[in-house]
Amino acid sequence: MSLSRSHWFGSLPLQGGRAVLMMLVLAIVGCAPSYTLVSHTKSPGEVAKQDTFGYRKWISEKTEQDVVVIGIHGFCGASIDYENLGLHLLKNQPETGLYAYEVRGQGSDPIRERRGDIGDPKDWYRDLFAFTQLVRERHPNAKVVWFGESMGGLIAAHALRESPVGDVACDALVLSSPVVRVKDDVPAWQVELIKVAATTLPLARVSLGTLANGQDVQMTQTSHHSDQVQTNSYHVEEHTLRLLGTLAGHIGSMNECAQTFRVPVLVLHGDKDFFNNDSEVRGFLAHIPQNVSTTYRNYPDAYHLLMYDAKKEKIFSDVERWLNRLRRDRL
Repeated sequence: MSLSRSHWFGSLPLQGGRAVLMMLVLAIVGCAPSYTLVSHTKSPGEVAKQDTFGYRKWISEKTEQDVVVIGIHGFCGASIDYENLGLHLLKNQPETGLYAYEVRGQGSDPIRERRGDIGDPKDWYRDLFAFTQLVRERHPNAKVVWFGESMGGLIAAHALRESPVGDVACDALVLSSPVVRVKDDVPAWQVELIKVAATTLPLARVSLGTLANGQDVQMTQTSHHSDQVQTNSYHVEEHTLRLLGTLAGHIGSMNECAQTFRVPVLVLHGDKDFFNNDSEVRGFLAHIPQNVSTTYRNYPDAYHLLMYDAKKEKIFSDVERWLNRLRRDRL
């Protein structure tokens, strides 16, 4: 299976409604299922599936884990996106385990009719809560860290805000390449337009390839989105308007989510990320309460897909050090 990513991205400008539809995708760039965690897979990273969802895990069988990371992948991504980080931790910090599950409505959702759609965004939160509970049952003495990448960061931030009062949903939060605001060159009325369209024609699907209009965006030093679309089996070509509208709403409320953070936060950002610049990310960080431990790492010459970036080993080492501080209660 290819390790390349499957986000859909394009670039501006386009006209009218098509422009905002593209921007919303660019900016990401029923009831909760019951999870069943199965026995150890045969090899690190091997996928485990059951009726509703699958997940991958990178767990050393020689070491008891005292920190466990739960990966929430990005738009059109899959659990395999965490392969590089998982293998790095197995080699360098085996006392940290990593689980990454298939996000509802994305390309590896085994319920095919849900791919490219989300009925209720709270299903995303319920899925994360349920998966976290069962990971805690498997690792009762470990600290649990949510690691959301791109759209996964939107899900993690909003789930944390929606978690029941007094409930410790996670012990710490990592946001990798979070999309914290829609770009200034997208008028507010266009964002509202897509929200209205998502309400009136929620199940209408948009071909992202058509919206791209032949344009492309660089995602790492050596890859563009078009390369990933051609190689990833889990690429989703069309998405519903209600999914795009949901993403627009989530981006618009990231600052409000930041105000509710009560656990240590690590934010990772590439300085050449197309979707937000350093100043915009710092503006988001300013909304986190001052009494919350917050660590920000900005990487010059790095792009959006940090787990596949040329600087990934430096980034992973920074994550390692931060996790060590967390396990020693130094955050």
